[in-house]
Amino acid sequence: MKEDGGTGRRGDGEWEQEVRSPSPPVPQSPRLLTGRKPISGATAIGLAILFMAGCASTGPKKPDKLTQELLATPKETLFEKGKALLAKKRYDLGRKYLNFVFETYPNDTQGREALLLVADSYFRQGGSASYTEARFRYRDYLNRYPGAPQRDYARYQFAVCYDKEHEKPDRDQTSTREAISQYDALLREFPNSLYTSQARERIRRLTDVLAEHEFLVGFFYMRKGAPGAALARFTIVEERFSEYAGRDKLFFYSAQVLKRLGREKEAERYLARLIAEFPGSEYARKARGGKAPPKPSASASVDSRGKSE
Repeated sequence: MKEDGGTGRRGDGEWEQEVRSPSPPVPQSPRLLTGRKPISGATAIGLAILFMAGCASTGPKKPDKLTQELLATPKETLFEKGKALLAKKRYDLGRKYLNFVFETYPNDTQGREALLLVADSYFRQGGSASYTEARFRYRDYLNRYPGAPQRDYARYQFAVCYDKEHEKPDRDQTSTREAISQYDALLREFPNSLYTSQARERIRRLTDVLAEHEFLVGFFYMRKGAPGAALARFTIVEERFSEYAGRDKLFFYSAQVLKRLGREKEAERYLARLIAEFPGSEYARKARGGKAPPKPSASASVDSRGKSE
């Protein structure tokens, strides 16, 4: 090798050759590369067996005992068994039989009756969630079977489900209004039904609930010092609810807010009506100069929940 000026440095050509020709890498054992031991034949066979067993476990399963019974039993037998279970208040199991009959034979007489029995079972169970479920089933029955012989019963029960959930007069009245609407639908569709008298009575009582609600809103405004707003509510009650059971207190407090508004003559007319129409009322006694009337409360006819026949 030629040295440059005795300095001990290599020539440029030799330096470039060494850089361009690195030493080859030292071969490594496969075990060092993988860090794992080779899989033995016995281990491989065991893994294959486990894999096949796993695949087999994900395959179709044999139907359970109830499903086998439902698929192998005539609908008449399933219907009677489900009906008997409901009679024993075994609602969940009974509904499985009846739902199968309905879903498999929806256009059959027993399929139609099975749906109605399922709705009734939820209704008898009671409670807000069950009344909601019952309502869905009655509505399904009404939508599916326009000419069914028990349609008036389903229509009545559909209304009662809302009736059961109506609130007290000082609460939201959405369910009350819906119940009245459904009772009205029954009267329109089946004016000669066995359920019309019950429907009319429930309409009367629920209408009183709505009237009481409006009155209590007016009474609230009166106590808050807003006689104009109170009078507006009292006027609504007088005009829309002619059969309101609390008309004696309505007349008395209408007179009070009219006095606050400076409308004395109108107030006197209300007091005169109160004394003439409800002479035995505590409010009439107060109007005649007697003791103070009782604190307003819900009318005697305003019930808290509907009742099924």
